[in-house]
Amino acid sequence: MEKLIIEAAINEQAPKSLNPQVPYTPEEIARETLEAAEAGAAIVHFHARDAETGALQHPGIELYTEAMTLIRAKNKDVILYPTYSSSPSPQERFSHVEALAQHPDIKLDFATLDPGAVNLGELHRGEAQYRADRPLSITHGEAEYFFGLCHRLGIRYSLGVRELGHVRHCIAYHRLGWIRRPILFKLILSDYHNWGMPPSAEAVTAYLTNMMPDDIPYRWMSYVYGPSHSRMSMLAVSMGAHVRTGLGDNPVLDDRVMSNAEQVDQVVRVARSIGREVATPDETRAILDRQPESAAT
Repeated sequence: MEKLIIEAAINEQAPKSLNPQVPYTPEEIARETLEAAEAGAAIVHFHARDAETGALQHPGIELYTEAMTLIRAKNKDVILYPTYSSSPSPQERFSHVEALAQHPDIKLDFATLDPGAVNLGELHRGEAQYRADRPLSITHGEAEYFFGLCHRLGIRYSLGVRELGHVRHCIAYHRLGWIRRPILFKLILSDYHNWGMPPSAEAVTAYLTNMMPDDIPYRWMSYVYGPSHSRMSMLAVSMGAHVRTGLGDNPVLDDRVMSNAEQVDQVVRVARSIGREVATPDETRAILDRQPESAAT
């Protein structure tokens, strides 16, 4: 098997009310990033957030720059990447990605895209009122711009898929030549949301094994909200796939309030239990640049 790539999503939109260790400020973000990287995370993802309210700041260039500069002062290798939000144009939507890639002390070399559209609203079982009701949408034009930006600046990327149609988008983009490298799919499944399939081995088969043609190289990463997270992480590790964990996705995991580093360590211990090695940041870059040994990986 390839060495295991672990991504830590250290804050996303999770509130401190669920876990006081969710980082908001650049200093908190730097601390959690460095500890997660020390525990075994090769990739760390975070959102620029208001220090008091935790609200998402977009494009957040100053906050991202401050946090990433603090991180780079102590760790030159860990792979960092920001989120994105709605903007009037693709250029504005991804302006922070370009700025961070061109910053001499940061040199961002990773980003992400969630192709297609999905309602991210939460409607939990047994509840009469939804908790959120907001769509996420990436047009074909925005996707074309994103891939062009990444190729121009030498940025690697992952693609988040929540619906079967999102995989078809990626196939089409590869056929068009917009995607020019092996795909790293983040297979996003949830116990809480009403999009996609519930977390299961059958979902992996439906999204990837059944959908992906033999001539398009890809890898996948488990990315799960809810109680199924640890079970699906174990499945991914055993199948030769990769794992995303962190307080951003599950501020409370397995009924425990942990730090990001503790969640990463939990995945590392699963990998060690089956004799699978964990990839360093530089090994992760090399893995993402080469063809996978098989489409199942």
